[in-house]
Order: sequence, then C-alpha cells, then structure tokens
Amino acid sequence: MIAAKHAEEHAAKQPTFTDGRGFALDLGAAAEAPEDADRDNITDWCLNKFRSHYGDSSITKDDIWEYMYGVMHAPDWRERYRYDLQRNRPHIPFAPDFETFRRVGRELMDLHIGYETCAELDLECRLDGEKVTDDTATATAVQDLSAFRIRKAMRWGRGSSGRRDDRTVLEVNERCWLVGIPQEAHEYRISGRSPLEWAVTSIQVKQNKSSGIVEDPNGWHVWAGESYNLIRHLRRLAFIGVKSAELIAGLPPSLPPEEPTKSDLRKTRYSMRVRSPQTTRESNQSRIHAE
Repeated sequence: MIAAKHAEEHAAKQPTFTDGRGFALDLGAAAEAPEDADRDNITDWCLNKFRSHYGDSSITKDDIWEYMYGVMHAPDWRERYRYDLQRNRPHIPFAPDFETFRRVGRELMDLHIGYETCAELDLECRLDGEKVTDDTATATAVQDLSAFRIRKAMRWGRGSSGRRDDRTVLEVNERCWLVGIPQEAHEYRISGRSPLEWAVTSIQVKQNKSSGIVEDPNGWHVWAGESYNLIRHLRRLAFIGVKSAELIAGLPPSLPPEEPTKSDLRKTRYSMRVRSPQTTRESNQSRIHAE
C-alpha cells in the first residue's frame, strides 16, 4: 500500500510528466487543510490533468483512486516498474482505457477491503476423513470444540515426493483438511505470497520467548465462539486469490510498448557483429556445400 505523506513534505514538490505518458504520483493533500479535516489523497492538480487528458469533466477523485488501484495491478506496469517501486515513487500512466482500469480497480478494492465478508470458494472440508457440510460442521463445532481448532502451524499436503508442497490440500489440524484448492488461488500474490500462504504463516499458536506470552488465534473473536468460522475464513482467502487473478488477467495493457534505448540498440548491433568460431565455421561449411 502507498501511504499518503504529510502535506508539508509535498508543499514544494510538483509532480513531473514522464515522456508524455504518465506522471509522478503525488498523494499529498492541500497544505492549508486543517489537521483534523478530512483530506483527499488526490490533488486538484492531478484531477485536472486526468480530466484534461481524457476530455471528461465527470471524472472524480474517487474514480482516479480506483483507476490507480487497477493500474497498479496491471502485469505490464508491475513488470516495468518493479525496481522503481523499491526505491522511488511510482509513475501512473494515462492508460488508453480509463474506464476498464477504474472498474477493475473498484472491484479489486471492494474484494480486498471486504475480505472478511466476501464469498467463499467452494472447497471440500474433511473431518476425520469424512466430508462435512456447513450445517453438520457447525453442529460438530459446538459439540467438539477441537474439531476445527489450530494446534500447531497449518501445513500443505504431501506431494508425490513426500514433501509438504501439495498446495491443493491444506491441513488445518491433524483431523481437519481443506481439499481441492485450485492453482488459481495461489496466482495472486502479495509480497511473494498468496492470501492463503499468508494465513498459513501468520495464523498459528505462538509464544514469545522473552515474555512467555502466548498468542493463540483460537481465541480471536471471529471464530472463538464458533471454530468453523476459521474454515470459512480460509475459503474466503482462496476466493480472493482466484477472483483477483481472474480480474487482473482480464486487464488490457496499461503502458505503450517500451521503445528500445540507444544502449539497447548498440548491444543489438554488437551482438550481430560478434560471432563465435563455431558459428563462423558452420557458416563457411554451408557456403562450400552450396558452391
């Protein structure tokens, strides 16, 4: 996520265009806005640039925010600016299709913000080797509190090699399994991990060595009273992964093709001139045979 910086840090900074195709993102609010006032994270300058470029005075600051969220998920944008994102402010292009990126950006925002209430992916839950439905599982959770509790770190299923690398199966505990997780659930990644992978890493019983304090997710209010809610949560994370990947795959290019630099052209010409002895020998032999 990109955090909005304090207004005073941006007061003397003016965003710059990048070869006519985009501009340096500035999320600063107006310097004169009161500290306790609500602020837009899109400046009036930015709003006017978008309206002027697309010739649409109905574009709002919320539209731009949604558009940016869509662009920042575009595969071509993430590839081109993958190094800039680590050390510089990102550049937002004026993509040819503003509305598609705005619409997809809004869908992604709603999906990611509503991760606790979104739809669940239809994954099979097995308890003691038997498939359970939502109704029977809820009743079981009341009678058997340990059925869906976390005892140690969740693990992936065993693959053909015997290693825990089968990501179609998730072992919640030694009695409970989620089965049939599709590959698409792992394609959308945040800092190198899918939503489900983050859950496997973070939702586990931990004890601080120095203080002795135990962090037990079984006591979290979301599923403390009904342990089966943990399964629902994991299904929602799987749905977020699948749906996000689907939305992102449908995005058009956000950037024009990158023009080769002078350095790239020099390297190409040099590689065409330099040939290995083996290549030269084969070329001469082909010429002799032809004669």
